Amino acid sequence: MRFTPSLPFVSLDRFLEQRTHGFLVAVLLGLVALIYVNSLDATWIFDDLPNIVNNPRLHLNRLDWASISGTFIGTRDYINRPLAYLSFGLDHYLHGLDVLGYHLVNLAIHALTALTLYLLVLRLLRLPILAGRYSERAKTIAFLTVLLWATSPIQVTAVTVIVQRMASLAALFFILSMLCYLIGRAAADRPRQIVWLGLCVLAGLLSLASKENAAMLPLVLYLLEVLLIRGVDRAALQRQLKLAAIPLTVLAVITLVLIDPTKISASYDQRPFTMLERLLTEPRILIFYLSQMLYPDPGRFTLIHDVTLSTSLWSPWTTLPAILFWLAWIGTGLALARRRPLIAFALLFYPINHLIESSVLALELVYEHRNYLPSMSLYLLAALGILTLAQALADRPRVQGAMALGLTAFVGFQCYAVMERNAIFAHPLLVWTDNLAKAPHQSRVHTNLGQVYSLMGLPKKARAEYQAALEAGNYQRETLRAVPLGNLGNSYLRNGNLAKAREYYAQAVAIDPGAPKPRIGLVIALMGLGEFAAARPVLEEGMKRLPESANLLSLYAALRFKQGDYQAAIDAATRSIALDPEPDVAHRVLGESHARLGDYATAERFWRVLVEARPNDVEANLALLRLADLRHDETTLRATARHLQELKKDKSWEALLGRLDRAQKGHALVFLTDPKGLLPLIERGLAEQAG
Repeated sequence: MRFTPSLPFVSLDRFLEQRTHGFLVAVLLGLVALIYVNSLDATWIFDDLPNIVNNPRLHLNRLDWASISGTFIGTRDYINRPLAYLSFGLDHYLHGLDVLGYHLVNLAIHALTALTLYLLVLRLLRLPILAGRYSERAKTIAFLTVLLWATSPIQVTAVTVIVQRMASLAALFFILSMLCYLIGRAAADRPRQIVWLGLCVLAGLLSLASKENAAMLPLVLYLLEVLLIRGVDRAALQRQLKLAAIPLTVLAVITLVLIDPTKISASYDQRPFTMLERLLTEPRILIFYLSQMLYPDPGRFTLIHDVTLSTSLWSPWTTLPAILFWLAWIGTGLALARRRPLIAFALLFYPINHLIESSVLALELVYEHRNYLPSMSLYLLAALGILTLAQALADRPRVQGAMALGLTAFVGFQCYAVMERNAIFAHPLLVWTDNLAKAPHQSRVHTNLGQVYSLMGLPKKARAEYQAALEAGNYQRETLRAVPLGNLGNSYLRNGNLAKAREYYAQAVAIDPGAPKPRIGLVIALMGLGEFAAARPVLEEGMKRLPESANLLSLYAALRFKQGDYQAAIDAATRSIALDPEPDVAHRVLGESHARLGDYATAERFWRVLVEARPNDVEANLALLRLADLRHDETTLRATARHLQELKKDKSWEALLGRLDRAQKGHALVFLTDPKGLLPLIERGLAEQAG
């Protein structure tokens, strides 16, 4: 039965079918650009920070192979999503951490994905097996599919949150692979077929290099072949089942390469849910995603959602109905495989592409960006449904008019919701206060809001949110409880309350012994309290766990210096610099340790490296001043005294030197003894300069 929609859809359908593909694509891409224009200044947020902002592997400043290949590791110790991470590295090479460039790339990927989806839907609708059922309305269906998909607010996090380029880039190459497969299968001669199928494989590999979800591509291509190219019939069923061995084998190999099955069960040890609870909960979450697409109110979208776990088939009561719903969904897809293969394919595409992130892997339960690829088939079903309903209402023009108006309003509401969501990403405070209003029981939301308040210089508000996070006690991983505890330690350390800082740091280290930051904070607090003996085992345990941590080694060097073991301090600082040559604590330890041992030339060399890197560092300049006196280098003494006077500006010498003196007496990481006692040397250098 062919589509023959009547007014008011006749005029819309006729208009769309008479337009060129270029015009329709231009309209779609123009609308996408319009609704995402206010995302271009969206801030770094959430997983952007560890993956990009605080990931030195991606901070490319040259394009040699060592630098480029270094991005392939991402945040792991092995190659992980190399294409996505390389794209972030190239962004950084071109414009540093300026968000505009990153957002332009994300928006371009979304636009290219919309274009590819349009071409894919056109190709699907014109497959011979469909017998021309949709070919006359192919433009209309493809246009509506992409219009609904590209303007849905459920795609916002995949486009606006920079790191979720992983999801959008994987989806782009995934459907590009599908498109190349269809073109290759329809090619008239063998050479063209080989070329297009080769491009299919290449696009699939690029998708897999962006995110692991692409592991489902072989299964999707198999369904494409069986349902929409060969067709399902009883005579060929046995042969088609044998053919399934190919994609299933490829899928198994990819799974074994990307995932260690022995670690799946162990990964639940840090989760507040079991594998069974996750499997029971995910069907309800998938229905929640559907409800977001059907009712795209911006108030229903956020980064982190409150989720009630399903602990049995009956708790909550919606668990069993949700499971039955998806069984019926899949069953309907299988039942329609012969009579309505396109609808069957679209029905099966959605759960298949949720299989990796919504089944046995111990991932967080719900994230909206996971729908970027799977939702494409739902909007194809929606476009088909709209035109089918228009046909059924051929003799009821008023109802059709209301339907057309409703569709226009729905798309308009989607566009509004996208822009509303994008506006929230302008500042982290907006993101997390919005998220807190929608998920008030999530500890991670309170923690993130507290970090924002801390950066804004509001320590009391920050501490209140950290305490709220601890009281909520709702963590996506058990070790995340250490984060607000460590942040409380940071806050009290900055406030000078070392005893309170030590208390919170100790709790954080007990919960997550492998986390370096709270351990470092605990050591600094202990050293500040003069408890060097207590600090040493904390550091040594940390170095056993993280032997390649330059920060722990440099802190250990500082501790041994404070304990008077200068040679041990030199050894530890040297190892630290071998791991991270950036001038900092290790250089101070080396400079002052060599000075205490009487090796003034070596001491000066390390302090000078620090001064060259940080010309305004008061301690380093004072160290050079003192060493110049010890080495009878009057030229350096005068130059350094003059530079210190420039640093003093309109302050008093008491203000400049007193801060270091107080810090040194408080056992902070200051290594010079009696900074104020160097004032006569400064005055002498300035007097000689004047003379």
